[in-house]
Amino acid sequence: MTNRFKKIFNRTTIYYWLLALIFLVGLFLRTYHYHDWLRFNADQGRDAILVGDVVNGKNSWPLLGPKAGGTEFKLGPAFYYFEIISAKIFGNYPDKMAYPDLLTSLLCIPLLFLFLRKYFEKKLSVALVALFSFSFYAIQYSRFAWNPNSIPFWVTLALYGIINIIEKKNNKKIIWSIIAGLAVGIGMQLHTTLFVFLPLTTIIVFFALAIKSKKILKYFFIILTISLFLNVPQFIDEYQTHGKNMKAFFGGMKTKQKKESSILADLLRDTSCWTQGNIEIISGYEISDSCSIKTSGYAQDLIILAFGLIFVFGGMAIGFNYFLKEIDFNKKAFLGVIFLYLGIAYVIFIPLAFELSMRFFLVIIFSPFLLAGFWVKFLAEKFPKKRIFVIAIIIFISLIGLNLYFIQKTFATNSEYEKGKAKGKVDIVNLGELEAISDFIIANSNKNSQAYLGGNQQVLFKATKSIEFLVAKAQIEIVPIRKNDDGQRPLFTLTLARKKNNSSNSNINEKEARLGRFLIILKK
Repeated sequence: MTNRFKKIFNRTTIYYWLLALIFLVGLFLRTYHYHDWLRFNADQGRDAILVGDVVNGKNSWPLLGPKAGGTEFKLGPAFYYFEIISAKIFGNYPDKMAYPDLLTSLLCIPLLFLFLRKYFEKKLSVALVALFSFSFYAIQYSRFAWNPNSIPFWVTLALYGIINIIEKKNNKKIIWSIIAGLAVGIGMQLHTTLFVFLPLTTIIVFFALAIKSKKILKYFFIILTISLFLNVPQFIDEYQTHGKNMKAFFGGMKTKQKKESSILADLLRDTSCWTQGNIEIISGYEISDSCSIKTSGYAQDLIILAFGLIFVFGGMAIGFNYFLKEIDFNKKAFLGVIFLYLGIAYVIFIPLAFELSMRFFLVIIFSPFLLAGFWVKFLAEKFPKKRIFVIAIIIFISLIGLNLYFIQKTFATNSEYEKGKAKGKVDIVNLGELEAISDFIIANSNKNSQAYLGGNQQVLFKATKSIEFLVAKAQIEIVPIRKNDDGQRPLFTLTLARKKNNSSNSNINEKEARLGRFLIILKK
């Protein structure tokens, strides 16, 4: 037994042991208190109700997915299908519905390693993947269910598949065509931008290569066939509604553009957003979720933005120079596909610049890790390797430490929510908190009754749909309080907890409970 273990250990390089450790760390950070701290905001509550109705047989599988933010255009249904399948297998509950997003976030760790190995050496690829495993940005989008959250996996897989197809001496091109078709077909259903980015990248790559050899087009048509097949539900809806959704798509594209802004203003905003997105992905540091820059009193942000501009656009220049000089066809193909995709994203983001937020940069999540690799490779060629190695290690450890700081800060805030210590505005509501509120409503309502819910509007906006899903299992219907309500039915007021409980002033016909940072009052 000992000899067998030694043989296995000897055959397995240290890099794969490190990768296993990196994966386990990523698993821990993505699943720590996963149930109680699962974000369960209004969008998640809405989706859970829809998915629950399908699982319970009340509705058929939807032909379309969630609405794209700020428009009437609906994405493809892939996100809902993943949630429905997960709920059918593991149970009709919010954390079970979120498993597909968690799984793709975990699978993205080894996938990114394989992706980076197309160009970088093993040591550097492992180090870059370690940064990704600790990325606060990647982790926060793995800890709840939302249609953009699995984008990193499907985009990386789509590009990786395309690269494998166009490589020389790859004898599995058919298999990679099928994989790329699946990834493109699913990816374009997860975000409006990918509805453009992935098909456009695929078309340009294959038709550019077809100039030299038209044989490559057979792989393109495999990708096209599979991706179109995966989008059949949308075609059915288009037929049934006479193209209503596509009209909404083009209408939404117009409304997303700020007509009063100049091209120069759009370009500067896009550049700022692009820089901030890359910074946040690799370090966890957020200057502004909406990409805005405050020029007074925020010297630290301006300094970080300046360094970010050097890192991002200096790294792009270095990488593009490598592309121009590269003589290895496979490596040149890798760089060519990546720069094409990033270029398309950057250009299309220009007219959308004032609508961008940090979530949009899930579509380029691999970008800062590539840029970091370009910088390390470039500096190692210009300066003594030992010196660059030490500097790189210091920077990598610092970036991991910075991400861990933001992770710990977020976990601490979630812990405070549970204990009722954190107060203030409500941006996120967690499943654990909402379960406690829902249990209170269930305990104080009759079966098959209507529970009237009112209170703080900000809290209600975030929590009502989610509570509606949770109490429905006890056959209780949540009804918003109306002005003419007669008060004869269970009436609940939900708000942030008060600092002090002035019980002497409370109505004797009221029953209240402090549930984490919330206060729920029952008027009998």
